[in-house]
This record gives sequence, C-alpha cells and structure tokens, in this order.
Amino acid sequence: MFKKLLAKSAKKDKPAQTIAEHTNELIKQWDLFGKIYPSALSDKDWKILLLAVKYHDVGKANTKFQNKVHDIEERIKDLFPEFAEIPHGYVSCAFIPIDDLLEQYSEEEVTILILAVYYHHEREEQNFDDSNEDIEKELGQYVPMLVEDFGTFDTTKDLAIREEPIFDYEEFTERKYLRNRNHLNHFVRIKGLLNKLDYAASGNYEVEVPPEKLPQKMEKYFREKGHDKNELQEHLYHRQQANHVVIASTGIGKTEAALWWLGNDKGIFTLPLKVSINAIYDRLIAEIGCNRKTTGLLHSDMHAEYVKRADDQDLDLVTVTHAKNLSMPLTVTTIDQIIDFVGLYPGFEMKLATLSYSKIIIDEIQMYSPRLAAFIVLGLKYITDMGGKFLIMTATLPPLFVEALKRLDVPFEKPGKPFLKRNSDNQPIKRHVMQIVEKDLTKEEILKHALNRKVLIIVNTVTKAQQLYQAFQATEIAVSLLHGRFISQHRKEKEDAILKLGKRICTCTGIWITTQLVEASVNIDFDVLFTELSDASGLFQRMGRVYRERDYLENIPNIYVFTGEPLPSGIANTRRSIVDYTIYEKSKEVLLQYNNQLIDEQTKMDIVEQVYSREALGEVCDYMKTFDETLAWYKDLLPYQEEEKPTLRDIQNQLVIPYVIYNQNRTKIDDINEQISEKLPLDQRIKLLIELQKFTVPIATWAYDNARKRKNGEISSTIRVDRFTEYPIITYQYTEDQGLIFENDYDALFQ
Repeated sequence: MFKKLLAKSAKKDKPAQTIAEHTNELIKQWDLFGKIYPSALSDKDWKILLLAVKYHDVGKANTKFQNKVHDIEERIKDLFPEFAEIPHGYVSCAFIPIDDLLEQYSEEEVTILILAVYYHHEREEQNFDDSNEDIEKELGQYVPMLVEDFGTFDTTKDLAIREEPIFDYEEFTERKYLRNRNHLNHFVRIKGLLNKLDYAASGNYEVEVPPEKLPQKMEKYFREKGHDKNELQEHLYHRQQANHVVIASTGIGKTEAALWWLGNDKGIFTLPLKVSINAIYDRLIAEIGCNRKTTGLLHSDMHAEYVKRADDQDLDLVTVTHAKNLSMPLTVTTIDQIIDFVGLYPGFEMKLATLSYSKIIIDEIQMYSPRLAAFIVLGLKYITDMGGKFLIMTATLPPLFVEALKRLDVPFEKPGKPFLKRNSDNQPIKRHVMQIVEKDLTKEEILKHALNRKVLIIVNTVTKAQQLYQAFQATEIAVSLLHGRFISQHRKEKEDAILKLGKRICTCTGIWITTQLVEASVNIDFDVLFTELSDASGLFQRMGRVYRERDYLENIPNIYVFTGEPLPSGIANTRRSIVDYTIYEKSKEVLLQYNNQLIDEQTKMDIVEQVYSREALGEVCDYMKTFDETLAWYKDLLPYQEEEKPTLRDIQNQLVIPYVIYNQNRTKIDDINEQISEKLPLDQRIKLLIELQKFTVPIATWAYDNARKRKNGEISSTIRVDRFTEYPIITYQYTEDQGLIFENDYDALFQ
C-alpha cells in the first residue's frame, strides 16, 4: 500500500503534494476569497463550494492514479490492468455520502455539488459500467487513509467519506439538468469558482487580490486637481448598484465617472483598441495612483507591455498571472478576452463565475463588429442573470443595442438625456464646424487649407494612408504616418510621438496621417481634422480627437469630411467593405443635411438615432442581418453544444518579419532564436520572445496567403521558435516611415 495519497507528483522545483495538502491549499484560497468578496455567493452556496473543494480530488485515491504520480519503486500492483482509468472527478463522487447530504441540503444543491465535482475537469463522456463493481471494491481500501489524512487538518476534519464507495450517482450527473437556466447559473457559480480556486492553489497565486480603496484614490485625485464631480460623475457615483447605458460627450470625463461607479467592487474595464487600453492603464497608474500589483493589463500583447513597464527589473510573473486569470480588483482589457463564454463551450464556467461578482465597463460599444456586438449584448444578459453589473458608456449609441437589451429583458437605467461637455460658463461646449466634401481625400484638397497647426488626417485603410503619405513626400511639408502595419518598435515610437503632440500643453504643430487606431479613447487634441467618411458613428469618434475640451469660436470648418468620388477607401457595395455599405450611404445622406454647420454634441447624437434605427437601415443591411442572426443562434444555444471557444476576432492575423528588417538585424534575431531554443526560466524566455516580436508586423491572413502563393511577395524563410510559434520572413516592402507595403521587395530576391 502507498505511504501517502498524492494529488501531484514531485517536479524539479516542487515536492510531491498529497491530496489533503492540495485540498487544504484550496480551502485557504476559499477563505481568502470569501473575505474579499463575501457577497459573491449566498451563505448556503459558500458551504456548497467548500464541500466541492473538499471532495473534488478524493477520487485520486485509486491505484491507477497513484501509480502515475508515485515514483516507480513506490508503485503497487494494479489488480485490474484491463480496465481503463476512470477520471478522478468521476471517482470522487463515489466517496460522497449522498444520503447524508440530502438530510442537510436540497436535492438541487446536492445535484449541483455532484455535477461540479464530476465535471471539474472536462473529459469526453465514457461508459465505465463494466468496471464499476470491481473498482468499487478497490476504492474501499483507500477510505481509512483518506479519513486519517483529512483528519490531520483542522479545516478539513469534518469531511465525511463513505465507508463503501459506490457509483450510484448517475441520476445526479445528467447534463440535461443544466438546460434549465436557473440550474445552469447555479452550477456555473459552484463549478466555475471551484476551478478558479483549484487553478490558484495549483499555480501558487492568490485567487483574488484585495482591492486598494479606489474611492479614496479618486477623492485624492480630484482634490489635487481641484475638481468637483460633474453631472455624469455624480449620476454614476450615486447609482453604483445599477446597470447603466450612458451617452456622454467625448472629453467629459467618462473614465473618471466609470471609476466612481466601480467603488470598491471588482471592475473590468474594456475598450476596443489596444493603444487606448495601454493609455488608460498608464493613466490609472500615473494619475489616479493605482498600484501595478492590483491593476491588470490584459490583451494579446500584454507580456510585451508588462516588459516595457518593468524597465530593467525582472518581469513580475505573479502580477502577469493575476492579470491573465482576472484576479486583480481592476483589469483593463479587450472585450474578446472576457466575452467568449457566450459560446457555452466546455470550460466556460470559470470566466462567467468571475463576472458574476464583477462590474463590467464597456467603452464605445458602437466600434465593434456586428457579430461581436451581438456577443456583448448576449453576454450582458448572462452576466446580469448571474448577478454581475455593467456600464455601457459612449459618445454615440446606435439604438439597436438598446432595443436588443430590452428584448432580452436585461435590466438597466438610461437617462432621458445625454450628458454634455460644458464650458466654463456651464454651457454645452461647441467644438466642431463640419464641411462635407463630395470628393476623394487627396493631398491637393488638404493643401487648400492652412496647415501651420495640429492637423489630423484619418483615412479608412492602411493603403490609402500610405498613398497619401507618399503624395506628401513630393512637397516640402513634413508629415508623419501611423497605422497598424509597423513593426512593434516603430509603432511604439510613433504612438508616443502622436500622443506627445496631441497634448493640450504642447504648443508644437504637425501633420499626422492615421487610420482608425486613434478613433476611441485616445486622449489627443488636434486643431483640424481631414477624414474620409466611414459611417456617422465612426466619424464622431474621429471628431472627438479635435477640440477635445475647448470651445471652437470660429465660423470656418475645423472638420472636413470626404465622401469619395464615388466612394472613399475601404467602402464597397460588397462584403469586402470595412463598413456596411447601407450604413455608409445612410450616414452620407443624413450628414449632408448638416453641411457647413456647427455640429454640437446633441446634434451628433440625433444623427446617430436617424442613421442606425431599424427603419432607416431596412432589411438589406448586412450589419443588421449579422447582428440579428448571431444573437438568435447563440441565444438558443444549449450548454456544451459547442466544443470550442467561438472566434471573436473578425480578422485573423499572422505575425511576420519583413525581409529588410531581418537582413538589417540578422545576427541579433538569430542569436535570440538560438537562446530561446535553450531551456530557460519562463521570465527569461518571455523577454526573449518579446525581443524577437519587436521585429514582427501583424498582417491579415489573406495577405499572408497571397505571399505564400507568390501573388505579390513570397516567404523567403521562417524563424521557428517552437512547434506552436513561427515567424515567416516575408518579401513585402518595408520602410520605417511607411511600414509594410503589400508589394514585392525585389531587392530582397538578390541578397
């Protein structure tokens, strides 16, 4: 017989851990969790969760599992080698004294407990009926050891183990029981939080990091700035326990308002663009005074961002782990990191359980694709049904989102009027005079105007931005270019430069050509905007980067909107359009009614109402069709019907290294790749990978496929990091000024 019942085998840096020791670690996490967020569960459910914690791994007390985790010399004879190993979660349920529990708990509570233990690790359903009787006899020999082991721990001495384990719980493990939404929600809370505790205990990190008194930090910040709460901030501060849909002017202080609404609750702040997420995160640290160890940054490039902010210090892997597992009291993230649970795929429960006691902030919801917008709306239904809260705040809100929330019976408050940015006289600020130009946006059109100020040019596609930049090269006028097709090192330099020029206190002038990268929540303030029309909502986001917090006192336009001849870049009467063609056409039609007029904040919101109503867009609108179809499909989805997470990103990217960049940095890139191939500590490996990624550019999969097929470039070779990670070296042209150009760099073929 074994001397100890192990839960985990010994590793190079860790000793073996017994079942009782591992369980006790989960109980410590359970206790910590309950002290930080006591209202996350009812009193009864805290007890059910504790029972799930205590029973979840007792099924590891079986010969096949113990032989796996013990050293060879400690293994014993397997009396039933012909039988397949039964997953330990299934075996654990055989030790649970069901009849005794039914005397203390309801049938639903016991069912949820057993389901949580049974499914705490997702396994393909198998039939073990042929081996049950023999395995039951074998399990009996481990009962005294379990009782003795657990009796040595004060926190687990009340664990009741069946004297004769038996597989008699089949009626309690039917997944069809979870088709009832109330049962599903109950199960998600217990099973999801069991997983959360288990991962934290196994990963040796805190399941939840205690909050750091955000309201006090906000009080101090406002006091030092000499600010009082404005109308929006007061509104949310006094309604912290409600869900909200808020329309408010750009520059009014929506971020601060959201933080007042959060209070001391767990918060998740979502934005559509990584550049704006990074900016908000840095603001929280530098201005609000939040702590890096309690404020998480979570998106696909998070490791690189954490390394940048670590300076010369070692990467704090515990902080990164807390961020990845949503263990921080405040996390800034992209929406796709949290909303995929609506697919109800196996393993979704931990994320939704975490959101059940969280407050979710969704900034600029109108910027998301119709498919992702539908996911968000349905996700809010699940979150609120589970007890979580949400705040949608935006300068422009298409009415279809409000309609969908109402249709799903999602509770929320929406004030009857928007919150408008006001000037020092307490009057709505007037920032923009708009002129519609029914032509292409060209260098010649821009040169008709005075450019000795801060000039922002926003176009719909990278190709258009590059063409416009090239056109300016023939002049003596200096311009800068920013889009998403630069290697990360060059892009960071450009983002820093445009943010510096865009500060109110900066008195310099300059011209920047950009794409939609700067559309949302990027705090820059330029003097004039030349932009292609995408749609009305996107236009107003772009306008928010001009005269952000000041009155415009002149009559001449400071916003020039080019509708194209016949269409601007990226707009087509096909599915290839970056904006739905119907929405573009309706936007143009409505905007022309306001040509050469002052466009105040209320007018912008009225225009959005006119453009984005179902009546205005009609049945032919692809955006509306996709939104409705996605909502309908996932609304009726049964739990575990889908086997994988849904893909939320509409454009799939491939990281590549431009040939010219590789050629210039060949020695360094090859050296990094050689070091990565060695066995290194995780933090060193991450730093090396990030160093390597500085030379990469994300491109759409279709562009990568074109290069593979040699349509306009080719793959000259590939840097292979491991079997999961590789960076093709691509012969597309690349310059530090223009980024990657989808044309073959013929010089690369003769190196």
